[in-house]
Amino acid sequence: MTAIAPRLILVALCLALPLSAAALQPQTQGEVRFLSGGVGAEESSALKAVRDQYNLHLLFSAKDTGEYLSDIEVRIADAAGKTLVETVSEGPQLFAQLKPGRYIIDAVYGGKSLRKTVSITEKRGASLSLIWPESLED
Repeated sequence: MTAIAPRLILVALCLALPLSAAALQPQTQGEVRFLSGGVGAEESSALKAVRDQYNLHLLFSAKDTGEYLSDIEVRIADAAGKTLVETVSEGPQLFAQLKPGRYIIDAVYGGKSLRKTVSITEKRGASLSLIWPESLED
């Protein structure tokens, strides 16, 4: 095998990555690293592959249809109310890596707000489903 062959294999593997999966780039605000997306099978698979790197997992959906939602305004604050992350989710899933502690999750979709609290420990993360009510038009 020549020295060129391994390089060609590496290039081919890079080109084979789905564009949507490659577009999933972690972001950082302060000390919090987070990632959102999950639109389509490729992005969902890419998120599943990195899920273990994050200890908070949020999933957004609508109660009446079960449809997954994106473009959710998300705010993660510590127990004292200090905002740590403020973003708009690019898909129905948002993952964050948080220090152990208690957090307040505020999410807004269609003018309707949901608030949840969650505790993260050294050994245990949290997964939350945020489900918007049947009627978003009220």
